[in-house]
Amino acid sequence: MPIGSAMIDSVVSGAHQFGAHDSGPGPSPSAVGSRAYRAASGMSQEMAGYWPAWSSGDSATLPNIRVSLDRTRDIIRNDPHAAAGVMRLVDMLVGSGWQCMPTPDAAALGISPKEARALGRGIRSEWKLFSRDPRKFCDARRRLTLNGLLRLAARTFVTANEACAVLKYDRKRVERKGARYATCLAQVDPDRLSNPNNRPNTLRLRGGVEFDEDSVPAAYHIRNAHYADWWAGTESQTWTRIERETPHGRPVFIHAFEPEREDQTRAITPFASLISRLRMIGKHADLEIANATANALFAAFVESDLPAEEVAQRLAAGSQQTSLRASYIDKMVDHYTKHPATLGGVRIPVLMPGSKVSMNGTSRATTAFPAFQAAFLQSIASALGVSYEQLAMDWSRTNYSSARAALNEVWRTIKRLQAVFAEQYVQPIYFAFLEEAFDKGYVVAPAGAPDFWDMPEAYVAARWIGPGRGYVDPVKEAEAAALRMEGLTSNLEIENAEQGLDWEENIEQIAFENDVLAEQGLTRLSMVAAVQANNGAKPDSEEATGPAGPGGGASS
Repeated sequence: MPIGSAMIDSVVSGAHQFGAHDSGPGPSPSAVGSRAYRAASGMSQEMAGYWPAWSSGDSATLPNIRVSLDRTRDIIRNDPHAAAGVMRLVDMLVGSGWQCMPTPDAAALGISPKEARALGRGIRSEWKLFSRDPRKFCDARRRLTLNGLLRLAARTFVTANEACAVLKYDRKRVERKGARYATCLAQVDPDRLSNPNNRPNTLRLRGGVEFDEDSVPAAYHIRNAHYADWWAGTESQTWTRIERETPHGRPVFIHAFEPEREDQTRAITPFASLISRLRMIGKHADLEIANATANALFAAFVESDLPAEEVAQRLAAGSQQTSLRASYIDKMVDHYTKHPATLGGVRIPVLMPGSKVSMNGTSRATTAFPAFQAAFLQSIASALGVSYEQLAMDWSRTNYSSARAALNEVWRTIKRLQAVFAEQYVQPIYFAFLEEAFDKGYVVAPAGAPDFWDMPEAYVAARWIGPGRGYVDPVKEAEAAALRMEGLTSNLEIENAEQGLDWEENIEQIAFENDVLAEQGLTRLSMVAAVQANNGAKPDSEEATGPAGPGGGASS
């Protein structure tokens, strides 16, 4: 029996029968007083009248997606801290690009580890041809390479918490333009994922996602143009239904998001809890800047010693005195305009009778603003999963230990985001690519291995290398990496991947460099000896007694 049928109805009805309704809003005072948990109490001052809506994942999310996301995008466009937060997350999530390390499951495929590695190298070579094609055939719009597409998807993902795309199979690219692969990616704005004709949400159609009888997403409904594209005409009011996958299982539509609650269909922006705070701190900063600017513009004021009542009487309309006064002032202004008073070539200011010049001595209490702003930015950075230093680009109060501790926590968040992004967005692209590579014979399974469609999960296994973690102290961290490998708790693949490098490419490059050095009569040890000759050997190194190069003798 599928989840969501009469079985759940019976469970719910039984729960109400045994007093589940007591947890609903508005209990009686006697019931409130007997609460075992203060979180459920309604008698305390801070909890009285606090009865949040009883909502499910979809009832809380679907009605609020559009407004929350529109406000988020507006803040990101106009608030430098929000824009910096998105930029930092995209840099750490994708950065300069991802590398693919195919790891076919040798045991599942019934082949030897050596054959699996050879198969993986062949797949990796084809993946580079697909993803790095300078003609950009992997992009349906031919604007970006695959790494560019991933950066765009990552920017959407960290902003909206979801990303959408269509995997097309365009034979015309192969037949007419010489593309190696017909598989290409057309990215879709999540705003366009919506119910056809703006129909209300139902059990089988919610947020543009169509479900089958087992509550499995079966198809997606996409507007043919964004609803804000007024130039698109009728396209913004028509929809296209796109199947989730082909009948034989090839992915067609990618909807990358990880639900935060059960039965959740669409994602809510991760900025939802930050919008009001970002907006207020932005206004505060703007007002501080405006006040400081105003104080700088008005360097001095002209004051009058006349009482306000007398000034008002003299300026009153229709009075004879006002007319005579205005005539006198006009004549005086005209005279000093034509004949300015000077002394030694320096102009002497001449004021109206009863007026004096006062310098602007008003001070603004701006010294507390940086600390106030830092307190807000720390909470914002915590919610986004980055450090305060990264968000504010303020490293003035950071030492090695605190920086490393902060980046360790940030890196855990980034590794989680990378895992979600790889599983939900990148793996379907890799699946479609690999299916076509096997179908066209670009990649051939080893003898005795099953067909691709007999065990696709064993063939599409891969590790994804994202941007490097970087160093805070290169010497300390390089020594720590060497100790980990010496203690057999790490290996070259892990340490290279930590810095965004492919260990096999690195080894091949080192072998090539060693050959070139040998041709010139040099080795890497000779370079170490050259450094030691200038700087001296490290006190704790084995070579501290003399040069380490060939022919170098020990010295006392």
